[in-house]
Amino acid sequence: MKQSRFNAKAKLLSAVAIGAVSIATLMPMQSASANSEIRFMSWAWQDTHIAVLKSQVAAWNKANPSSPVKLELVDEAGLYTQLSTGFLAGTAPDVIDTESAAALQYAKSGYLYNLAKDMRYLQKEINPGIWTTVNYKARMFGVPWMIEQYMVVANVDLFKKLGVPVPKYTDSLTWDELRALAKKVTTADSPGIGAGLGSAAKLTMVMGPTVGAKYYTGITTGRKANLVQKAPELEVVRNFAEMIQVDKSMASKYVSSSPQTDFLTGKLPLWFTKNSLANTIDLQSNINYQYLPMISGSGGAKQAPTAGIYSVSAQSKQIKNSVKFVKFLMEAQNLAEANIAVGGSIPGTTSGQAAVKAIKKDANWQFLMNQGANLTTAPFLFVEQWEALKGSFQNPQARLLYSGKITLAEYKKAIQDGWNGLR
Repeated sequence: MKQSRFNAKAKLLSAVAIGAVSIATLMPMQSASANSEIRFMSWAWQDTHIAVLKSQVAAWNKANPSSPVKLELVDEAGLYTQLSTGFLAGTAPDVIDTESAAALQYAKSGYLYNLAKDMRYLQKEINPGIWTTVNYKARMFGVPWMIEQYMVVANVDLFKKLGVPVPKYTDSLTWDELRALAKKVTTADSPGIGAGLGSAAKLTMVMGPTVGAKYYTGITTGRKANLVQKAPELEVVRNFAEMIQVDKSMASKYVSSSPQTDFLTGKLPLWFTKNSLANTIDLQSNINYQYLPMISGSGGAKQAPTAGIYSVSAQSKQIKNSVKFVKFLMEAQNLAEANIAVGGSIPGTTSGQAAVKAIKKDANWQFLMNQGANLTTAPFLFVEQWEALKGSFQNPQARLLYSGKITLAEYKKAIQDGWNGLR
C-alpha cells in the first residue's frame, strides 16, 4: 500500500559530497534530448498520479508542439541520486518534481533557477509560510504544488457504537481534548488512537507550532543555529509518550507498525494521519469517516510542513519554455487533478484549492481544502544538520521513549548530546 510521498525520502548527498563525486563514476544518464525538448522528472509514485502526469504532458504537447515535454519517471529512492549526478555532469532534467526540504540542498549549490520574478503573480495565492519555505536568500527555487498536513480522522460508526459524539468540524480541538477523546474510545480490545511513530520526528516538528515550539534560534541558514528544547519543544513528544504510557489510549506497537491497516479494517476509532491519504480511505475501505477539527494549542492551529514543488534547473537550455510548462502545471485545474490523484493533499494555491472543492463535494474533502491558512514555515527547513539529527538521534531516541525504555529527560539529553556532536 502506497504511503505518503514524503515519508521515505532518500538521503541527500551533501553539497560537499556532490562536489567530491568523480565524473568517471557518475551513474549513466539518458542521452541528451533534442534542443527543443523539455525533460520533466517526477517520482513514479501512485498509479493515479502517473496517469494525471501523462495526461497533462499530453495536453501540453498537443498545444505546444514546438516545445514538447518528455516525462521521465524515477523511483523515489533513485531520484536524488540521479539529480545529484545529473547536476554535476550537466545532464539534469529541465523541470523537476521534488520536495522543498530536499531541493534546498540544490538551491544552495546554485543548481536551481530563480523563479521569483516568474511566479510573483502567484504569491497572493500561496500561504506566506509556504512561500517562505521555497525561497532561499531571496531566490525562489521552486513553486509549491502540494502540501501535506497532519489530521485526525474518526470512524463515525465506531464512535456511535461506543456512544461518543464525534466533534464537529467547527469545534475546537486542543491536545488535551484530543487525549481525553482518545481515552473515551479506548476499549479492552483496541486503543483509541493510532499514529505511526517509527519515524515521527518530522511529524512532531511539523505539529510543534501549534504549541509555540521554535526548535531553533540563531542563523538557521548556516551552522550557527542553536537547538531549543524547552517545554514547548518537548510538548508534542510528551503528549504521544503519555498517550501510550499514562492514558493507555495508544499502543506502543505503532512504534514498529502502521495504524493504517487497523483503521481501514474498522478496528481503530481514531487515526493520526495525513490529508494525502483521504483517497486511500475512500477507495480501500467502507468506513464512514470524518476528520476532526485541526489540533490547536497555545500557538494556534498552524502546522509547519514542507511542500511538493516544481523546480527548473539553472543549467537548462530551455529555461523560458520550462518556466511556461511549470506555469501550465500550476493552473488551478491541473493542480486540482494532481492533488486529488496523490490522495488529498492541499494544492499550493487558493485557486487550486477552490478547484478541488468544485470537484470533490464530500464534506471531508471540503474541510481538507479549507485548511490552507493553517500553515507556517517549517522551523527545521534551513538547518543544515537537521537531517542528520533526525535520522541518527531524534527518530531512534523517540522510539525508545515511546516504547518506555527511556524517560523524557533522557530523551532530551540524548538529543542535545547528538546535536552537540554534529556541531
